[in-house]
Amino acid sequence: MKKKRTAVVGAGWFGRAHIRNFDNLSELVGICDTNETKLEQLAGQYEGVNAYTSIDDLIKNESIDAVSIVTPPKHIPKIAQKFAQAGIDILMEKPMALKLEDLTSFKEYDNIRIMPGFIELFNPVVEKVLNHIEEIGEIISVASKRVGLYPKREWDMGVILDLSIHDIYLQEKIFGDTKIENAFGVKKCYKDSVHADAAFIILDFGSAIGQIESNWLTPSKFRRMYVNGEFGGISADFITQQITLRTGIDLQGEHPVTKDTTFTPLRGDEPLKREINNFLYDKEQKVTLEDGIRALDIALKIVNS
Repeated sequence: MKKKRTAVVGAGWFGRAHIRNFDNLSELVGICDTNETKLEQLAGQYEGVNAYTSIDDLIKNESIDAVSIVTPPKHIPKIAQKFAQAGIDILMEKPMALKLEDLTSFKEYDNIRIMPGFIELFNPVVEKVLNHIEEIGEIISVASKRVGLYPKREWDMGVILDLSIHDIYLQEKIFGDTKIENAFGVKKCYKDSVHADAAFIILDFGSAIGQIESNWLTPSKFRRMYVNGEFGGISADFITQQITLRTGIDLQGEHPVTKDTTFTPLRGDEPLKREINNFLYDKEQKVTLEDGIRALDIALKIVNS
């Protein structure tokens, strides 16, 4: 398979992870960032890759098939428009934008691939959960807990758009064709009076319910999900990669008997590598522009509730 010619816009810590994977999976020809110091640091690592501080110059001077945009979300739509108009496939890191109206215009570009960066969909934990989901019967509830350290950046958004949005799209994936009918939450601000630092969210799936707890103040990292069904439940730890499937054996009488089956470890290719490979080469996108717009719409409704 011929490698695609690619570029990455954004050379922050996650942008550098994109650069490393694009260099491995494709013919990386350009890196763009307004910070010249970051570009100089990368220049020695990636021989033959040209560095730019101007997106217009990058598009003008390089022949590009696909680009990844890893910048603060408020800048992503404006940057993406330039590449869309040039007919270049775009991977847009979540949450893609801070305003829903900034994304709707991208629906008109049916000649290119536009994909949200929903990395957790490529986590082997999620695949394992989906493989066993039928064993627990009809889903009654899903509970997610995501805790992370306060990010050292100025992105003009709170924990809901940064962390909670991961569990919004994951829970919709768990429920399959059943979509969120309503969403609301309780949120608290500690660092300032505008952006939420902690949130407790309820998602109404009609016949079932989803719960999301997120904060970025607790000094630890915590990523877990619990899926509960009529015949059993699945617990998944995204950090240890351990999954436990609990099903009933004899539920009659005073002392019900259940069976626990544990799977670990699951780590293989890093999720970002799998995501980028899907974006570049797979015939079917695992996540679409519509998925990204819907997740942002739900997250913004909670932010503004």
